Amino acid sequence: MTLRTQRMLVLSMLLMLPCFDSLAWADESFLKAPAHVGAPLPKDHAVTNRAFQGIPSLAVAPGGRMWANWYAGITPGEDHNNYVVVSTSGDGGATWKEVLIVDPDGSGPVRAYDPELWMAPDGRLFVFWAQAVGHGGSIAGVWCVSTDQPDSENPTWSEPQRLTDGIMMCKPTVLSSGEWVLPASTWRETDESARMIVSEDQGKTWSLRGACNVPVKDRQFDEHMFVERKDGSLWMLVRTNYGIGQSVSKDRGKTWPELTPSTIQHPSARFFVRRLASGNLLLVKHGPVDRRTGRSHLMAFISSDDGASWSGGLLLDERGGVSYPDGQQTADGMIHIVYDFSRTDARQILTAHFREQDVAAGRDVSGDVRLRQVVSQASGGKEKPPVSVRANPDGVPLSKSKKGQLTGGSFTAQPFVGGVDLFTDRSYTAAELPAGLPEVSFLKVPLDGEKTVTCESAGTVWFLTPAPDRNRDSQSKRLIEQGFRVVANPEIRLFDPKSPANFCTLYQKDCSKGETIEFGKWAIPVFYR
Repeated sequence: MTLRTQRMLVLSMLLMLPCFDSLAWADESFLKAPAHVGAPLPKDHAVTNRAFQGIPSLAVAPGGRMWANWYAGITPGEDHNNYVVVSTSGDGGATWKEVLIVDPDGSGPVRAYDPELWMAPDGRLFVFWAQAVGHGGSIAGVWCVSTDQPDSENPTWSEPQRLTDGIMMCKPTVLSSGEWVLPASTWRETDESARMIVSEDQGKTWSLRGACNVPVKDRQFDEHMFVERKDGSLWMLVRTNYGIGQSVSKDRGKTWPELTPSTIQHPSARFFVRRLASGNLLLVKHGPVDRRTGRSHLMAFISSDDGASWSGGLLLDERGGVSYPDGQQTADGMIHIVYDFSRTDARQILTAHFREQDVAAGRDVSGDVRLRQVVSQASGGKEKPPVSVRANPDGVPLSKSKKGQLTGGSFTAQPFVGGVDLFTDRSYTAAELPAGLPEVSFLKVPLDGEKTVTCESAGTVWFLTPAPDRNRDSQSKRLIEQGFRVVANPEIRLFDPKSPANFCTLYQKDCSKGETIEFGKWAIPVFYR
């Protein structure tokens, strides 16, 4: 398909969208090759001029040269300033050098983002990225450059090429037939968004073979991956609102049943799954396989039965704010994983290195484990101003004269102290406690879902939840409708204290015995012990 034909198809699709502004897109700028594909420009792409960087990928050349890429920007967000960074290491990851930048139009409307690195079977290193204006998955395109000199620090790169519509967040897969498969997605805007794009001629041409539909209520960014199982079926794993969904194709990807939940518990975030040289599968995700956590506790697991069960569990990084694992196993058996940490604060790209036996044992038994290895740490740019804690002066005075108590089914009461786990389905821990309430308890409830608690003893009880403008999951409106009022206490930075989405306001009510209180995602019930 020629570039002109691609432009006509994409523009015709845009015109059918109700929000499409034809004048804003008339120059077709997102369909043009990037203006800059080359060495970093000292001012525009300096590591000290980045308020944001993250979403990395990794590949290792046959001779051992390591490659990593991610995207960055001078502003602290995913916006029109985004460009792709490619960095390389010739000493096993001890030192890194940025050698290639993909920047569509500087501060113009087009962004380059969601990159991926891949060593193809023919020895070529591919750098993929998405290119669009804004965040529309249905009009984005998967682009790439490649080189047949992956062990050179400064190889010669091919001309940029647009391969297909959509966004490819995860690695290509090579099937036993020799076909190359791209997991390209048109994201939330369309049905059958999780697509399988196939090349039968080693990347010369690409075509859509089939796609899986993600139910509207579950759609997120897809970020799907393919696994060819030993029985010849194809297993698709997809990021959803609830975590990870799955579908299995038994006709080589032509048809896919509608997505259903998998048994792997996970937050709505990217994960990584790959076939190892042993034939086993590697899974890198947040937290234990049977527990949904937040974006913390990045762990690796092994499956010897094609994903039916998982064992081991090597902890790679326990901190909140780690995400987006990707990687490769090399011929010597080492597994190399890249991920990001704190995209607008620490702004780190990191790697972890280990062997399959370390994962199986859940600890370093090989002597080769290396964790938290820094690839890049950015700074500067147009950083976010610090967010102040609100004093809530218009609230009611804190009342402690009547000590009410709350119960709720299987929910357990725990002392509200620093460092305590706050939810049953997340690993968030209390970083700050409400002022003026020593020796109180809270009910440990799930963060997700609807909950009902009962006032076992009449008296004052409290709830903590973010204000509506802090977090879309605020339960403020529901609490106020049930008689709660804002307390004139400063907000508390409940967990991950640098994120204002977690700044919580205290709500108070005198409840009668037997009264029930209903709430959803997310709030924490508090009462006197």
